[in-house]
Amino acid sequence: MNKKKQSERRTASFVSLGCFKNTVDSEVLAGMLTQRGMEIVSEYENPDWLVVNTCGFIRDAKEESIGEILAALERKEKREIGNVAVFGCLIQRYHEELKATFAKADILWGVNDMEALAEAIASGQAAVYEDREPFLYSDRNQRPAFTTRNSSFVKISEGCSMACSFCAIPQIRGPFRSRTVPSLLREAEALKKRGVEELNLISQNSTCFGKDREARSRLPLLLKEMAGLGFRWLRVLYLMPEEVTPEILDGFEQPTVLPYFDLPFQHVAPGVLKRMNRGGNYEKNLRLVREIRKRFPNAVLRSTFIVGFPGESEADFRQLLDFCSEAALERIGAFAFSPEENTPSFALPGRRTPATVEQRRRQLLDVSDRNMRRFNKTLVGKVLAFLPLAPWSNGKTIGRVWAQAPEVDGLCEVKTAFDERSAMFPIRISGFRNEMLLGEKQ
Repeated sequence: MNKKKQSERRTASFVSLGCFKNTVDSEVLAGMLTQRGMEIVSEYENPDWLVVNTCGFIRDAKEESIGEILAALERKEKREIGNVAVFGCLIQRYHEELKATFAKADILWGVNDMEALAEAIASGQAAVYEDREPFLYSDRNQRPAFTTRNSSFVKISEGCSMACSFCAIPQIRGPFRSRTVPSLLREAEALKKRGVEELNLISQNSTCFGKDREARSRLPLLLKEMAGLGFRWLRVLYLMPEEVTPEILDGFEQPTVLPYFDLPFQHVAPGVLKRMNRGGNYEKNLRLVREIRKRFPNAVLRSTFIVGFPGESEADFRQLLDFCSEAALERIGAFAFSPEENTPSFALPGRRTPATVEQRRRQLLDVSDRNMRRFNKTLVGKVLAFLPLAPWSNGKTIGRVWAQAPEVDGLCEVKTAFDERSAMFPIRISGFRNEMLLGEKQ
């Protein structure tokens, strides 16, 4: 490693890949580094350390992570940066295999022992990843913001104890474990004081929050307490549909909790769901959708689906298309099945050809586009709160309305100059272009 004297300026920059849970992890590690006297800078400022936080969930994510690691090592070789630390899901999953592949990286680290990782980076000393206790951050971990000043994320739990046959998350992140309500409230209060207007609660399975300690979900209690803090928007992401109860829906009745329901059904055909080791079916899922719409007339529903799962017949896929149309899901994510080694689905027979899988994915996206256009038409003429995020072309501002979750639901373009000090303000929706909503300041 390239070392510097403790008295010299020591800098680190981050490349954070994958989901927003990874973004939180990067912020937590960055906070640990600042406590040790390091300065967080842009990756283009020739930092002493470039820290790459990887994703190892599916093939595309792994390939993106490997590409970023190789790019970082190339920059190190050119002396544009001093050292390279790589951590996160990819390394946790393939630590032994990647030691030789990325031998020129100064540190390869998994998802645990974050304090030890921070100490190794800050001191410039060699360290070996031992993967001791599963890590769970708390409000004591100070986080610099890697998001816009007015929107942030809080991870309410870590890990997963589901046994979905396609998923490696339990292997990577360990068993499901919740944070405490008081710790989450303290963290949220600090974010509120910092100017955050939209707080997104994230987890691998938000509906099960607290069930590792008690028989019932503590999510309704958390939402009740969070609602009292005065955020403009409280958004909950990733609700396991099988775990949604009337009590869970009660939590969404709290003021400022958005009627935005992120429900990863994954499929509706019974045979496919059985092989996925997931619950639900066409009728059960539709009943849940109808119950939500009955209780929350303005609800927006997002779901993700895996197409081309081993054994998925044409009839199974047609059921999925019919469900997405009948349920009129406003937001749909369509993913091609990714065979992941060391998961039960990897050995399942009946894999579909890549051409068939891609054809089905595109058909599902066609349904998604129709649903989205239908929904966007209902927004035209309405006055909605607008969260400004950044300047846009021709003196405009880009941001989101409440029905758009970060990154996955498109954006909204407003005819007004961006003001970084601006809080939310009302706009009238004047039209849309595909995912992009168009608005005018009121």
